[in-house]
Amino acid sequence: MKFLYEYRTSDNVGHSGMIDAPNKDAAFSMLKAQGIRASRMTVAPGLFNNLFGRGKRWLAIGVLGVLCAVLAFLVLGKAGAPDGSLAPFDDATRRQVIGDAAVIEKGIRTGWADVFELEGDRFLASFAIPGVPAGQRSTTEEEIRKALDHSAANVDGIEARQIVAMVEGMKRELRAFLEKGGTISAYGRKLVQRQDREIGYYTRAKREIDAAAASGMSQAELEQLWEKRNSALRAMGVKLVAMPE
Repeated sequence: MKFLYEYRTSDNVGHSGMIDAPNKDAAFSMLKAQGIRASRMTVAPGLFNNLFGRGKRWLAIGVLGVLCAVLAFLVLGKAGAPDGSLAPFDDATRRQVIGDAAVIEKGIRTGWADVFELEGDRFLASFAIPGVPAGQRSTTEEEIRKALDHSAANVDGIEARQIVAMVEGMKRELRAFLEKGGTISAYGRKLVQRQDREIGYYTRAKREIDAAAASGMSQAELEQLWEKRNSALRAMGVKLVAMPE
């Protein structure tokens, strides 16, 4: 199951995110292992219900969102329709935003609502940064189609320009996906799969580095492991793991 969670950092800044876990207790434990103490946990809203449209919502009844995504992935793969997966990264499309940390954090949390007028653009923006939990994960096919036919206006700020460029790149990716016979709902599911997979890369790397530091590994060996794991993350555009103190 997917759960939405909220927490505050030591400087009392609120954050939110999404985690995949079998139940709430497991979700709290997984977050605690990452150093996050969630203050609130709820079952994630029906992203897939919104994307399926009214005529197909029966598909989601009694089926977990994650299971729907996995089954859809397998069906598409067997049918040989569009490519079964999206590229894990593209230097020209998805990358870490560089700039003011507070501006970036707010953008991630709100789906860059200050930058984009259309909900479809905000939805895509939530999946533009590899390895970062999406802030806004629900919209409709109509909103995404509207965004496909709309180009974002010129914006001020280096962070805004970067996210706009990434969203425009994702629109090109979506258009290519549709040309191959894919659907918007399938693309939405694949965005979730890709983002969760990239978050997993970061989480596993951090867990391994933290465990190595706690094991008494020499500083030289720890630095070598840290550099190796971060090199792999950097190649995928995923955020880097800080060196344990």
